[in-house]
Amino acid sequence: MAELITIARPYAKAVFGFASDAKKESEWAVFLLLAHAITSDIAMIEVLKNPSVSSEQKVAILADLTKDANVDGSNTLLDALAYYGRLLALPAIADEYDRLVALGQQALEITITSAYPLDNNDFKLLETKLKTKYAGTTIRVETAVDQSLIGGFEIRSSDTVIDATVRGRLSKIAESLTS
Repeated sequence: MAELITIARPYAKAVFGFASDAKKESEWAVFLLLAHAITSDIAMIEVLKNPSVSSEQKVAILADLTKDANVDGSNTLLDALAYYGRLLALPAIADEYDRLVALGQQALEITITSAYPLDNNDFKLLETKLKTKYAGTTIRVETAVDQSLIGGFEIRSSDTVIDATVRGRLSKIAESLTS
């Protein structure tokens, strides 16, 4: 059982990443649910295990049975799984995908804007600090460059802003001098 999950995990991650980028998580969930049901059927398992049935025929059968839930990229997934002899991993892939979707829905989108591109060490340090601050929550960190910040960085997540920029500090000094 653990071996099947180990096989399924990279496929599920790849599908989740592709579906997230295309904003098609729910369509992929429907496709994978149907593929899970079909490939869990005892008769279909026998077909998929049968060495006299070619990979192309197996893909054609599955593509035909899942055509009502077909989503962009689903046939490519079936082709890849058939090529590597892993069509029987579809139920585990579907389960892992569902887990990733559940985790992804709890993800916090964070943008770090800096005056200059962050080097890898600075990015890792900030990411580690953010993971500590938001422990228990999955975070997705994106970076952006805005030279008007002069120096430092700004971190934004939904309704939180952490301003550690030179421009922000100068604004605070100017505000304190005028009040």
